[in-house]
Amino acid sequence: VDVEKYAAFLQDASTLPQAQIDALNREDRNLKMTRPAFGGHLMATIICPRFRPQMATVRPGVLKKGEYNEAKANAVVVENYKVELDPIKTQVVEIVKEAKQLVDLIGADVVVSVGRGISKDVEKGIKLAEELAEVLGGVVGGSRAVIDSGWLPADHQVGQTGKTVHPKIYVALGISGAIQHKAGMQDSECIIAVNKNSTAPIFEIADYG
Repeated sequence: VDVEKYAAFLQDASTLPQAQIDALNREDRNLKMTRPAFGGHLMATIICPRFRPQMATVRPGVLKKGEYNEAKANAVVVENYKVELDPIKTQVVEIVKEAKQLVDLIGADVVVSVGRGISKDVEKGIKLAEELAEVLGGVVGGSRAVIDSGWLPADHQVGQTGKTVHPKIYVALGISGAIQHKAGMQDSECIIAVNKNSTAPIFEIADYG
């Protein structure tokens, strides 16, 4: 909604001519929602001028938790609205409980992720990654290729179609670094990449390789 911040963002992240950025209506109160499109190859800004209220959703792990501000918290006004709903006709057909424990990728300080290049012996490669994660006190993640191949469950996926993480340490093992994967982990504090291919895109954002 802050047009000045939006203009500054456009100067850094877009190819719009300066004259077009200068011509932005500074009184415009429309929410600007910028998100990756076409597999992350361009950023698209979505504007909702015709309807109110305006709303945007943010994926878990994308934004860091803000500092607590007591003055702002005390200024919040809570209005209780009485809602009456007609009875919803439902029938529970079956309840299925899963025994597996979901991995907490978003809250982990250390993530050891495996890609398609983890090993010729996949089970051995993933076992080594699990042992490394255990020693470091972290959890195991995976690229989409690993999840699609059935080597790891879907809740381990890191990336644009998985979870966004920013741990203190992110270890990428055998991950080439497709733009969709980088979108989910590039804000990690320290990125360590292990890959035989010296030109793999993951090295563009790695602190150590």
